[in-house]
Amino acid sequence: MEIWESIPEDFTAETALCIGKFDGFHRGHRLLLDEAKNSGLAVTVLTFVFNKTETIDSVEEKRSIAAEAGVEYYIEMEAGPEFFSLSPEEFIRNIVSKKLHAGYVIVGEDFRFGKDRAGDIGTLKEYESSCGYHLIAVPKMQDEHKDISSSRIRECIVAGEMEDVERLLGRPYRMTGIVTDGNRIGRQMGFPTANMVPASGKVLPPSGVYAVSVHIGEDEYPGIGNLGTKPTVGDDNPLGLEVHIFDYHDDLYDKEIVVDFRKFLREEKRFDSVEELHRQIEEDIRRVKNQNGIDKE
Repeated sequence: MEIWESIPEDFTAETALCIGKFDGFHRGHRLLLDEAKNSGLAVTVLTFVFNKTETIDSVEEKRSIAAEAGVEYYIEMEAGPEFFSLSPEEFIRNIVSKKLHAGYVIVGEDFRFGKDRAGDIGTLKEYESSCGYHLIAVPKMQDEHKDISSSRIRECIVAGEMEDVERLLGRPYRMTGIVTDGNRIGRQMGFPTANMVPASGKVLPPSGVYAVSVHIGEDEYPGIGNLGTKPTVGDDNPLGLEVHIFDYHDDLYDKEIVVDFRKFLREEKRFDSVEELHRQIEEDIRRVKNQNGIDKE
């Protein structure tokens, strides 16, 4: 997948252009990509980057998910003063048609664009003939009689409803990061952990313990993760994610891992002693292994 961090000036491919924020690349967004793949043209995403908005995925995670979904050209457009000053006609003629050579324009049926959000499906239809593209407006996908939307998914993340999040996204909520050195308390208790800091700007689930899957290169391992500040071992720990990976013993320091959140187990809490914390971690591990049929007697 080729990536541009701004609108390219020398783009040459004829595109099936999917336009939107694509926060989360959820199941509804996949409908747009399916239409693009069926067109026979280069599957291209034009996504808007709102720097002050919390998002389901970090910039890097979003790019990775787009590549996994089969996007060929991925173009980011910063939602700054220039973006908000473009009239709908300028956006269509100068960006969509002239610079990105759209043969198909594929958007959600509620898509709005241009200065004051004045452009909509009717506007895109108005310029369809003169700009030489075919417009496809994709209806909202529904789940349990409600629209699948990024805002709905964000609400589920904040509530810790990770199984609902996975159903709506069509994949688990994930965190990607570089493993850093921790305080090694987990290793001293016999539960070595990989520690990482959540990417800035992500919508985060509640602090607590989760059943997780950890991707290391091409391999995937079950485990448990604690998102929080580890109050039992100190009062000034920064927010972080520590993951105990079942039956994994290699060194992960300075390596990138991807952690998928599968199920919320319990809230993070302060225990009266490290021994009490140890017993609770044993119970958490036993619970997750039983749920996954691991070491089940």
